[in-house]
Order: sequence, then C-alpha cells, then structure tokens
Amino acid sequence: MKLDTARFGELEVREEDVVQFSAGIPGFEQSHQFVLIANEDHSPLAYLQSVDDGELAFIVVDPFEFFPNYEFELPELAMKELQMESADQIIVRTIVSVTGELEHATANLVAPIVMNKSSRSGKQVVLSQTNYTTKHRLLAPDATK
Repeated sequence: MKLDTARFGELEVREEDVVQFSAGIPGFEQSHQFVLIANEDHSPLAYLQSVDDGELAFIVVDPFEFFPNYEFELPELAMKELQMESADQIIVRTIVSVTGELEHATANLVAPIVMNKSSRSGKQVVLSQTNYTTKHRLLAPDATK
C-alpha cells in the first residue's frame, strides 16, 4: 500500500506492518492505523506514522535503550485489548518531544506506546501510580558535548 506523508513523501508499506490502534492515540483519536518507520540516518529515533493522516507522525524511541531501568506493569485491561499472550510479542516505544536542540529532547515515560507484533494491535497506555513523568531527558547534559 502507498502512503502519502508530509515527512517522508510517498511511502510503500506492507499491510502486515500496519498496527491497529482501536481507540487511536489520546489527542489523535481519529487515526487508528500506524506504521513504525525506522530512521537509518537518526537511529535510535524512529517514527510512528499515521496511515490515516499523512500529516501525523510521532518521533519515538525504544525507552530501554535510554532508560535501562525503565519498567512498568501492563494493566490487565490493556493486555486483553492487545491480545497479549507472552512478553516476546511486545514492542514498547515512547513518544519523544523535541523543542529546539536535540540535546533537550524528552521522552514521555508515563504513557508508553505498546504494540503486539502478533495481533498487530497497539495502544498508548497511561500508567497510574508511577514516578515517571512526561518529560524525561533523553540525553544526559554532559553526553551531548
């Protein structure tokens, strides 16, 4: 299938790479289909591109690459919605906000994007009772020098 996107121009994506977000993503409930696009030039950054809206793409990262101690318990309801049967089915990404320079980029650890590779379903899970915030610095201040 071909996608016409604002960020990448025309993209060819496979149907089996499309992830269904039945409730959309909070604030973007009109978009239900997304595809994860690796960014070879800016790895480990990737994009979660909407299939429904070519203008909508989120910068995402694997949070475990930046925050090795990051952990959370997936709520039972989310596990059912995502048809989770085992941990190896899960892909976790967090949305990154970049305002100004990349060294000031932050990750939203309160609301990870959780996707099931097998069922191709996804959900942004808002964690409760957590010490995480929506703005964890991706890079330590001295790591950018």
